[in-house]
Amino acid sequence: RVAPSVPLSLTLGSTPLLVAVMRAALRIAQPLTARVAARSMVPMAFRHAAPCVAMAPGARGFAAAVGPKPKHEDGTLQGRYATALFMASGGKLDKVYQDMCGLRSMLEESKDFKLLIETPGVDPTTKVKTLEAICMKAGAEASVVNFLKVLVENKRIKMLGRVIDLFEVFYRAEKGLVLCKITSATPLSSGEQGQVKQAMEQRAAKGSTIIMEYDTKPAILGGLVVKMGDAVFDNSVATRLERLQTQLLQPLS
Repeated sequence: RVAPSVPLSLTLGSTPLLVAVMRAALRIAQPLTARVAARSMVPMAFRHAAPCVAMAPGARGFAAAVGPKPKHEDGTLQGRYATALFMASGGKLDKVYQDMCGLRSMLEESKDFKLLIETPGVDPTTKVKTLEAICMKAGAEASVVNFLKVLVENKRIKMLGRVIDLFEVFYRAEKGLVLCKITSATPLSSGEQGQVKQAMEQRAAKGSTIIMEYDTKPAILGGLVVKMGDAVFDNSVATRLERLQTQLLQPLS
């Protein structure tokens, strides 16, 4: 039986859904490789991967040469799947990372692709066929295709977005890439961004590469909130005022 909110056509592995999703997603997949390579700053000289590793308990794994574990660990179910893919990537980690970023772009840009991934009522065979067609069009690694099949078969495909995010954490840790997110009340000038980047590079571990991201949030009133890796440096006006208020409300000794 199917929930009333799920259209009947979605439950039958129907041709209309398959065609609609493929048309929308393939339009995005076509320029995938070039766009993702530019965004992730991964040299195109890095190429392909191979599959294997045991998955979460009770889940079917996919076979391939087992590589080293990621430097960053995550014990969640999504983390175990991301770890399995990382270990299966072998010498093609850069290409696998590009492919996973491409899938995330499709999740963000295509409502049809997002519907395919997140709707439980869609027939698994339909999902697999569509994902195979999209990955073939995008030139994705065989290990990525196999991994997606495992997610579908184990009914875990809905958590694909989180798995990709964790895989990116593993990838950055492996490559010595440190994400540094700067939040300010108003946009920073190029000169100010340069000063902040220079200061963060001095704090970063030797040999690491800083990836800068800038965001604006008027609610912080002024100052900066810096998140570098797991560390947070909050020097915003809003936080300073909150601390001052807390101090003023404390009883006098």
